[in-house]
Amino acid sequence: MSLATNWGYTLTEEVATLADMITTEEFNAYTAGKYTGDVRIEAEIKAASQAIRNYCGWHVYPSAACSMTERLLNGNGRTKRVGQDLMIQLPARFVTEISSVMIDDVACEVFYFDNDGIVHVFDVPAMNRKSVVTVTYTAGVPDALMASVKELVAHRVTHALASSNGVTSEAAGGVSITYNAAWVNSARASALPDDNKEVLAPYRIQGVF
Repeated sequence: MSLATNWGYTLTEEVATLADMITTEEFNAYTAGKYTGDVRIEAEIKAASQAIRNYCGWHVYPSAACSMTERLLNGNGRTKRVGQDLMIQLPARFVTEISSVMIDDVACEVFYFDNDGIVHVFDVPAMNRKSVVTVTYTAGVPDALMASVKELVAHRVTHALASSNGVTSEAAGGVSITYNAAWVNSARASALPDDNKEVLAPYRIQGVF
């Protein structure tokens, strides 16, 4: 069983859904148990995780086996012929392995790839616009590099829970607080303000073609 993603490739392992980027237990640890038992936590974690993946343009986490297939000229602009070679930009970063590169069901023997998902295939035979390129690979952010992303998810979820669905002001005793419009508009777990996007910059796919 494979899972088709929103980003032009499939996860080829036995997965029915992508794992959330943090667990409820991790969230409770980040927030010192302040929201333990809140029934909204799981849904908000899913919303924040999906928002991050959509912004970055791939599944980000965890590391997974993947397969991308597209026609040379009718795909998503991820393949480009350069002289006798072929350049491929995978819809992923943190690429750790390329299992195979196939062109029209013929395996390419000589290729190079980097961590940012750029594959350089050498001495490619003649192709036409109907030629199909298939790359199987493994990609995903390792646990050791997920601390900032997990913290961001926890922050987005906390923000969503604390906002009480669009409350613009609160009062307790003699203290009152009015939130500005920017705070209210970014209160959803799925909203990503600019400072969040800065944190995610190293994880986002950078187009080169």
